[in-house]
Amino acid sequence: MPAGPRARASARARAQLTPGVMSPSTREGPTTRASASIPRDAEVRRRAGRVGAMSSDEIAELDGARFAWWSDGDGPALVLVHAGVADARMWEPLLPALAASHRVIRYDMRGFGRTRSQRGTFAPARDLAQLLDAVGVAQAHVVGASFGGLVALELAVTEPARVASLVLLAPALPDIEPSPQLLAFAEAEEQAIAVGRIDDAVEINVRMWASASTPETRSLVAEMQRTAFELQLREDAEFEDLEPPVSERLSTIGAPTTIAVGDRDVRDFVEIAQRLQRELPHATLQRIADAGHLLALDQPAAAAELILRHVAR
Repeated sequence: MPAGPRARASARARAQLTPGVMSPSTREGPTTRASASIPRDAEVRRRAGRVGAMSSDEIAELDGARFAWWSDGDGPALVLVHAGVADARMWEPLLPALAASHRVIRYDMRGFGRTRSQRGTFAPARDLAQLLDAVGVAQAHVVGASFGGLVALELAVTEPARVASLVLLAPALPDIEPSPQLLAFAEAEEQAIAVGRIDDAVEINVRMWASASTPETRSLVAEMQRTAFELQLREDAEFEDLEPPVSERLSTIGAPTTIAVGDRDVRDFVEIAQRLQRELPHATLQRIADAGHLLALDQPAAAAELILRHVAR
């Protein structure tokens, strides 16, 4: 069933704190939509070859979508959930370090990268749980960045037995009062998309979330974000809000948790990290020097070290 007005309003508020996740009202603008049919394997791979260097034959067909996923290394399972302004490519700089001792699983969420979906509603944490089933993982350490951190938290409250521990890199929460800076960003992005100026919307995101990054990282973020906007406009899938929201259930999360935030990140995410440290029962908070919002891209060695130190505890 399509989301009603209340769900749409809630999703819009949530999207203001989830970089790269398009709000429902934005998707309903005048931009022309293409067909939302799900392509078969050969078409997925043909399109994928145009958008990145990763290659994979791994496709999981789950609940109306074809999820692209990758597995590297052997050992305890370590699942990486990308940011809403990125896709699975954001984790590539960390793979040599992480895959030396773990089975590292990455995937593209609906509306991102090489995954293909269709119109309807979905729950990102439910998608993740179903993907873990499909790839034969009963329990994993879960690492989430930004919006991916919110997905990791939602998995921890809905499927606690699946989560051995959490690493949250500048995670989002759905009910923080946005700062003037974040509200201005969301308004500018929405206005650009509503009139079909996708390149402008991409640049707005790059300036907001990758201003502290290298030119190479900014170029990659632009490519990942442009792909996400195009997919979200075409596929028109809407995520379902978790009720009650995860922010009201933080005290129930028993998994050991490490939270990290960059010293150049947007103020909202620093405040979210501090709140999570206070309200999660088993959480520690670390600051990463010389990093903005995308820690894994800005400081990959420090991010990998933090993750490995966490899972070794």
